[in-house]
Amino acid sequence: MAAPARKKPVKRRRSPIQSRGQATVDVIVEAAAQILARQGPAAATTNAVAARAGVSIGTLYQYFADREALLVEIGRRHVAEMQAVLAGALAGIDGLDLPAAVDRLVAAIVASHRVSPRLHQALHQSLARDHLDTIDAFEVAVEAMVRQALAARPELDLAAPELTATVLVRGLGGLIRTTIRREPERLDDPALAIAMRAMILGTLAGSRRGA
Repeated sequence: MAAPARKKPVKRRRSPIQSRGQATVDVIVEAAAQILARQGPAAATTNAVAARAGVSIGTLYQYFADREALLVEIGRRHVAEMQAVLAGALAGIDGLDLPAAVDRLVAAIVASHRVSPRLHQALHQSLARDHLDTIDAFEVAVEAMVRQALAARPELDLAAPELTATVLVRGLGGLIRTTIRREPERLDDPALAIAMRAMILGTLAGSRRGA
């Protein structure tokens, strides 16, 4: 049996300990994110990023060993922003009945995917396969959150809450990402949220106690 492929390490260079160094890193990351979102992966070369950030290419390489390390940092920050939006949108969901909680979940997932959707797509296209977990970290976190929420609902008796959460989150996430890419205007259509709500409640219908 072949040994599993080893994940390629991210070659991040020096840590920006001083505030000036951190400010430089922030400018570089923001410049790269802007290019990715507005012009696409092909335009986001290290030379282009350095020029947009107003730093020398040598300064960029002081903090990021290569383009991949820079992309990983952009992905980490992007996921953190999405998670913050999701957490804010889900505040108080535990006190809601199931239909209302599902409505809140749908709205929260849609809101989180509104955070720089073009950047999200560009990162998926740009990151090497062995670093895609950087951007997939958001979906993993949502799956864990939904699994815990499902297991805690007294009106549900799920045989496999982990699998149910995975199916729901990946199904909804894929639907939203495709909609953003192909028909972004439909994200504001109430019919889409109604369909997503029906999808979740339909999946859970057979697991309602007393059903």
